Amino acid sequence: MPFTQTYLEIPADFYTQLSPEPLVQAHLVALNRDLIQQQHVDLSEQTILDIAAGKVVEGMSPLAQKYTGHQFGYYNPDLGDGRGILLGQWQTPQGEHFDWHLKGAGRTPYSRRGDGRAVLRSVIREYLASEALHALSVPTTRALAIASGDEQVWRESLEPRANLIRVTPTHIRFGHFEWAASQSPQHSQTLADYVIKHHYPECASEPKPYESLLKLILQRTARTIAHWQAVGFNHGVMNTDNMSILGETFDFGPYAFFDDCQIDYICNHTDTGGRYAYNEQPNVGLWNGQVLAQAFEPLIESAEKRQDSLNDYVEAYNQNYVDLMRAKLGLTNPQPKDKLLIADLLICLDKHRVDYHVFMRSLADLNNPHPVWPQTDDYQAWLLAYKQRLEQETLTEAQRSELILNTNPALVLRNYIAQHIIEQAEKGDRDIVDQWRQWLASPFIENPEWQQWTQPPHSHLKGHQLSCSS
Repeated sequence: MPFTQTYLEIPADFYTQLSPEPLVQAHLVALNRDLIQQQHVDLSEQTILDIAAGKVVEGMSPLAQKYTGHQFGYYNPDLGDGRGILLGQWQTPQGEHFDWHLKGAGRTPYSRRGDGRAVLRSVIREYLASEALHALSVPTTRALAIASGDEQVWRESLEPRANLIRVTPTHIRFGHFEWAASQSPQHSQTLADYVIKHHYPECASEPKPYESLLKLILQRTARTIAHWQAVGFNHGVMNTDNMSILGETFDFGPYAFFDDCQIDYICNHTDTGGRYAYNEQPNVGLWNGQVLAQAFEPLIESAEKRQDSLNDYVEAYNQNYVDLMRAKLGLTNPQPKDKLLIADLLICLDKHRVDYHVFMRSLADLNNPHPVWPQTDDYQAWLLAYKQRLEQETLTEAQRSELILNTNPALVLRNYIAQHIIEQAEKGDRDIVDQWRQWLASPFIENPEWQQWTQPPHSHLKGHQLSCSS
């Protein structure tokens, strides 16, 4: 089988080799056939089930990675893969390599008194969210399969145990560089050289490869967070050990897509201080970038050069966010006051608690007032400014409408929808998870099958907060 384990190229103190703790009486809950086709996975369904259930197949060298990180702003030296195991890399016929990582695989040396398991609820949420973000063109890890079994594990109550196969080019996080820097300059260089070789080969030919590496990581991070803000996504736990060096959305926990536009929305009920609120995400990305830049000190002595990378983050975030929001508003010709137009709209939507997604899509038709439009003076003032701004565009009305409909999804994975899917799956519906994955893969196309899920939810279904338990 075309599995390798390139992570064994670096010293053994970066990881611990061990095998998963298998599921009991395993069965598939979901199988991402689109991803299987895209990555040319020519394994049988039974083999994928075996792998998802914890079986080690030929070519795999399973291991748990060691890293550290800042959690809610505080450094934790004891982190690592506490409930996941890196099985190996799948090699496509084109020579690309993708990590297969088994989440929920059991105890590791980094479990910190945890049981190392995951529950069906949490892996369904990650499976669906990663695919929903992918369909929205947001950089993200992907999910290949879910398996569950007869074992029950305790969280707030007894829940069915489940595993998820997560797929991405690498599982290296900001926290890996924090751990390496805490060990020795040689550890930092070894890790950076590995990352450049396998994931940022363009840096190898640069005069200052480590400076280039830091800049590219932070630019990718900025672009992803700009995407989060534009699609109304709150990650919920932006600890540095949850930040991918590829700038992908990583480690889904208590995430949420907007219902009503609420700028200070907090989706994680344990985040009592609002550190990871929606409106704080860009600043937290910068803070995490500062931590990463500090971890690069053994590689980049100049504080000024490290600061340049952070400045690049700010510039990349601002540019990407405004570009994405322009498209959502059906605008293509940049104008100096676009930032103000965007800001005024968000202030208005937040003030009147307007459904973010339904509103943005409704702008495709300005001739027929939509029920979600606020009947207020501030909204009428904004609408007038928007219509005046449209006079500076070269798009026809039909082209503007098409751009809006192709940029603002009709179907969004709101928390109440995810909860409905989870409840049905826990009752034994083995088709609902992949049915929704297929629907979420085409969120811009109106589909009568899911039309009932596109309207603003009732008030008691809005704004649910979630915990980190998985």
